[in-house]
This record gives sequence, C-alpha cells and structure tokens, in this order.
Amino acid sequence: MLTPPPSPGVQTDSITAKQRTGRRIRWTVVLVPLALILITSSTRYLTHFEISSLHKRADFATLPSSAMSTVPTPTQTDPPTRQTVPAVPTSPTLPAPFPQPFDSSLSQNFSSLSCFNFFQNMTSAAPFRSCRAFSLLLQSSNSFVAAQSDLNRLNAVVWGTCNTEPTNDVCAANMAWFSAKLASACATDLKDRNSLAVDTQTALDAFDVMRSAGCLIDPTTNSYCYLNAVHNSNPSDAFFYSLPLGIRVPNNTIASCSPCTKSLMSLYYTAMGNSSTTLASNLGEAYPDAARISVAECGTAYAKLSSAHSGAESLKLHLWTCTLVLIGVVSVMVSLPFFE
Repeated sequence: MLTPPPSPGVQTDSITAKQRTGRRIRWTVVLVPLALILITSSTRYLTHFEISSLHKRADFATLPSSAMSTVPTPTQTDPPTRQTVPAVPTSPTLPAPFPQPFDSSLSQNFSSLSCFNFFQNMTSAAPFRSCRAFSLLLQSSNSFVAAQSDLNRLNAVVWGTCNTEPTNDVCAANMAWFSAKLASACATDLKDRNSLAVDTQTALDAFDVMRSAGCLIDPTTNSYCYLNAVHNSNPSDAFFYSLPLGIRVPNNTIASCSPCTKSLMSLYYTAMGNSSTTLASNLGEAYPDAARISVAECGTAYAKLSSAHSGAESLKLHLWTCTLVLIGVVSVMVSLPFFE
C-alpha cells in the first residue's frame, strides 16, 4: 500500500512554524546575553563604587623607637585613661620648645634636591613654626605624640595650637602658600608618590579644618574634645581626627556616639563641599565609611551620609531599574509577531 504524499498546505505550515521558532531563538540568543552583560557590568561597578585610595599614608604612631631619640622622655604618670581631663586653660605656660612637626631628622629619601631644600627652609621659617599646625603635629611630630601621655601637658599644647600670635586667617594663608610652593619645588617627589611630600601637602591643605577640629570644646565639661578622645578607653573618638588626612577609621570601629565626634562629623561634611584642594578628595575618601559606622551605631541624626554615598545609592537604583526594564522589553519583543 502506497503512502500518499503530504499535503502542500501542511508542509508550508510546518516550514513557517520552524522559521518562526528559529527567529525567536536567534533574537533570544542576541538579546538575553545583552541583558546579562548589563546586569554583570552594573553589579561589578556597584560593588566597586568607591573613591580609589590616593596614597597609603604612613602610620606615624608606629615609628621605631630610634626615631624618638630626639624627644625628651616625659615624666611617668598614670595612663591617660586614668587621668582627669583638665578644663580649657586661660593662659597656660606653653612647653618650651613647643612641639614642632618633623622633630626627628628629615628623611634623605627625596627625588629632587629642590624638595629637600624646600623642607629645610619651611621647617625653620617663623611663618610656619609660629602657626603650630595641629594637622602636621598629629601627623608627624614625635613630641606631640609624647605629650599625650600627660593630659595637663597636652592641654597646654592644644591651647597653643588654638591661640597663635598670627591669627587663624594669617596662618591659613601661610599654609596655603607653603602648599603651593611645595607643589612646585616637590613636583618630581609628588609624581613619584614620595610619602613625605604627599603627606605634608595633605596636612598643609587640611590646616584650617583640623585646627577647628583640634579646638572643639565639649560644652558639658569645658574641656577640649581632643583630650576627651585621648582620655577615652575606646579609641574610636581619636580615629575620627585623622579623616582629613585621608586615613579611614577601621572597619571594626565601635563609635562612642559622643557629642564631640558628632560635631567633628558635621565640620567635615561642611568642609568637603568648601574645598578645592586635596582636603576634599581625602575627606571624600575617608568620610563615607566613618559616617556609615556612626549612623549604624548612633542613629541617622548623628552624621550625614556623604553625597558620594548617596549618589551611589541613587545610581544603584537607576541601573537596576534600567536592567529590569530591558529584561521586560526583551521578553515582550520575542513574543511579538514582528519577530515571528
């Protein structure tokens, strides 16, 4: 018995169906990977959204003991955590000589002679020394570190940084001048990321905001906030003073939620938007993590999240919205008659 040939109409319908299926598969093969690429790239971008580190700064608190050889050994006292925090003095007797930055010998590791000469001249210049820059003392003064073992001595030192014979405005102008000269004299060293040149420019640019930070007073005790931070057995308060230098607080920091640190965070948030120097970039690098930790421990009213952090959240929402829309468009397109 012979099998009749297939009907032409049936064969045509079968071919058409196969062609439709083939076209759907081809569009799916093209569009679905495109959506997946967008998802992957947006996820990768979001998980790495942070301002990259400009420079890994030296931890001046961990200098070898040989670097402290020029600093007089302070009188042995109880540890700062067991001392009474003194009130802000009126006209204390200042230490003589007053602590200065770079009080150990300057490093010889310069890329250029002009930079070495600049540091030699700056550190001996009266317009520099008389301003007693809190930022540079905190960053690079062994005498300042030694003074922290005696809160009464530290009280006089902090008072001295807040009450200089040149006014704050004059000192701020002096530090800006030194920063500009450093940028010129140490151009090669800055390009080579010489730590001394980079860190010093950072501290010079942070002079004004860190002077304000160091001179903050706790109204409940009439004592300097910085002394309270040194006195506190929880080191977290002290960490926040280094934010303008681009040094982040450790991830395991437990904020004390003190009113002093709240004032610091407000000061820094304002400074980020008012500076075109390295201060803005360094605070932009260090502030977001500190704000996140502060808000998590102390509540949303304690510190403002940085605009960079808020921008990242907005960007995250925008990218994921676009991704979901694209997936929806792909699903609709492959089902339309146009693609069949």
